[in-house]
Amino acid sequence: MTTRAAETSAPPARTTGDSGPDDTGASGPVRYRRNPDLLLEWQDGAGPVLVDCRRWRKFTARPRLLALLDLLDRPLTAEEAHARWAAPDGAAQDSSGTRRTLEHLADAGLIRATSRPAPVAHGLTPYELAAHARAGQGPAPGTQQGTPPPARLSHPEATETVRLTDADADADADADAPPSRPLREVLADRRCVRDFAPVPLPLDRLGMLLARAARVRGRLGPHWLQQTRRPSPSGGGRHSIEAYVIAREVSGLAPGAYHYDPFDHALHRLTPWDDGLAAVLDATVTLPAYMTQPPPASLLLASHAARTGWKYEGLALSLIYRDTGCLVQTLCLTATDLGLGACPTGTMRPADRIPFLAGRHDDLLHVGNLALGIPGPDGEGGDGEGRGETAEAGRAAGQP
Repeated sequence: MTTRAAETSAPPARTTGDSGPDDTGASGPVRYRRNPDLLLEWQDGAGPVLVDCRRWRKFTARPRLLALLDLLDRPLTAEEAHARWAAPDGAAQDSSGTRRTLEHLADAGLIRATSRPAPVAHGLTPYELAAHARAGQGPAPGTQQGTPPPARLSHPEATETVRLTDADADADADADAPPSRPLREVLADRRCVRDFAPVPLPLDRLGMLLARAARVRGRLGPHWLQQTRRPSPSGGGRHSIEAYVIAREVSGLAPGAYHYDPFDHALHRLTPWDDGLAAVLDATVTLPAYMTQPPPASLLLASHAARTGWKYEGLALSLIYRDTGCLVQTLCLTATDLGLGACPTGTMRPADRIPFLAGRHDDLLHVGNLALGIPGPDGEGGDGEGRGETAEAGRAAGQP
């Protein structure tokens, strides 16, 4: 985005009635308000700049301009803005100069002029628009410097390793596991299940889920780039998403938090079950999904963001979110095929507020969750289309 200077000096007066595109056909006093899509940031070599996040434009910010925009947090007429903003010494006695300045800023898109009520919000905050705009420019110059972060994340603090059996062997050994079905049937049957049977999640079924949906299938050359091949797609083969199992009731697995190693197909135990872990499960899954009871287990997904950022800095967050969506869908479809209930949630927490990630809070970014269990009697119809009714029931029960 090109940076332009946005001064507060007045340009030539505009023609009568030309009060900007937002005011076409309107009547009544024209009021001016700050463009809600503006953000203030600092740019190397330019200092503070104002960013129009919807139009992808930048303007050099001046202190006096910022003071005016601060006043225009609510709609003001030119006369009202003049009375609050014009400096006492040397200022014009009337508001004509301030009006011309406001018209100039409206032309530039920094403020909006209208005599209509405030428009309905577009549904995206300036921060969301800024992230989208930055991602639209592609990777920043000078990426891929030095050695890429490894594709494998280790947790040396782990106290135990639980080996999971091979998925194909599990399919033969687990008589209760349903046979795999055609993809079209799995897609038709996928639901967000919020009601789980009061039984533990079988460990072998959890292993099958992770093996089929998240296990490393091989490396992509050249090997020094640390790119891997897995069931779900990932930008540049970076696969930054790490899966952590919060096991409340998993048969054959001590309650606690585990890191899934997709290379060895193993779980590494990080912390035992305690009140802090129960609080994480409630905050990330049970309450956001309006569940009456916590699920037997959940997956907490965290991105080792530097893995993607090394190759795609500036575009990395956008890719991480897309990678998360791809992985969640793969997990949901695999769970459906295995006869498991699953429900994704998007509630996220800073890593330092997740006990088993506290030591890695500078490295990991919490990006999503997935409740897991055996569907209960009411679990078949709990899809996303019924979420509104479920949410209303949750609110009636006093849940946030």
